[in-house]
Amino acid sequence: MIQFLLLFTLLSQSADKFYNKTYHLNGNIASEGWIQDNKKIDYWFYYFENGNRKYQGSYKDNKKKDWWIVYNTDGSILKKCEYKNDILNGLSILYNHDKIICAEKYENGIKKKIYYSIEEYKKDQK
Repeated sequence: MIQFLLLFTLLSQSADKFYNKTYHLNGNIASEGWIQDNKKIDYWFYYFENGNRKYQGSYKDNKKKDWWIVYNTDGSILKKCEYKNDILNGLSILYNHDKIICAEKYENGIKKKIYYSIEEYKKDQK
């Protein structure tokens, strides 16, 4: 019976999922998101000391995945980029004053191409 309770307790602890928040020294929130098995999972938000968003995106087993958004300190979008297993993989779309200036294509963390127009990108997809 004791072995069963110990095993049940260990399984319960490993399955626990909780929402975690950290704070800057000035009291403003620094980060918030889900943790399970001591690893970041699901959606996370990070903030500058001034309270504006710094970046946000999804984790799986402590590794960045899918689309992440990176912000300037003023709150405007700097870039949106795709991750797979914590490595840039796919497109990174760069912005200046919330307007797209170019897109970069990454494969396993290596920049392969830069697109300055939708036409360039469409042409490359054929």
